[in-house]
Amino acid sequence: MRKQLLTSAAALALSVGAAFASDLPTHKAPPPPPAPAAFSWTGFYVGVQAGYGWGAESDDFSYVPRVLDSFDVSGPIGGAHIGYDQQFDTLVIGVVADIDASGIEGGKSSTFNGTYNEGVGVTSLSMRNTWQASLRARAGVAFDRLLIYGTGGVAFADDKETAAVNDPNFFAWSGSQTNTLVGWTIGAGAEYAFDRHWSASAELRYADFGKGSYSGSSNHFVLDYSAGFDETLAQVGLSYRF
Repeated sequence: MRKQLLTSAAALALSVGAAFASDLPTHKAPPPPPAPAAFSWTGFYVGVQAGYGWGAESDDFSYVPRVLDSFDVSGPIGGAHIGYDQQFDTLVIGVVADIDASGIEGGKSSTFNGTYNEGVGVTSLSMRNTWQASLRARAGVAFDRLLIYGTGGVAFADDKETAAVNDPNFFAWSGSQTNTLVGWTIGAGAEYAFDRHWSASAELRYADFGKGSYSGSSNHFVLDYSAGFDETLAQVGLSYRF
């Protein structure tokens, strides 16, 4: 009898414990946070850029001495850009247009014997570029927020050429003309997105702006020549993406 009572009491205690445990609140681990969405380069953007350009002017300007056919040019550059990118998996392709104010300039001068070997003559040629622009395609590979790309397209620039000749006992002449040059540009760069809207870039490009035709005259001669320049441009940029 006593054994039966003990067995019944144990069974009752187990059933009460189980019922009590079922009423206790459960403690489940919180669900894991959702994975962050992959960054997308697709969309429009605008921004600013600044850098430095260096290269060479080339021409066929000559009067008696034929020494002013090329000289170094260099200077700062800076402006604004607008573009659009479309991303396909890791491939990013797009178009970008930019315009810059430019301080690229240079010049050269030389002396020569006067036409009738009387005295020393001086001839000089200088150039100044005040603006540049380009319309380019670009294509690259995205590593999430980092984009490595190549770029190329058409390039535009103004070129003000100032020439002077002073031939003793014969004539003196000077004049300036400005042409808009059209050429090409190609380069590569990297861009990093800090967040959804802001990105920074570094770019190195080469541009050949071709040549334009220039002329000037005195009471003795008409001086016709062609001139243009090329450059290597290193620049950094900041963009806002919509």
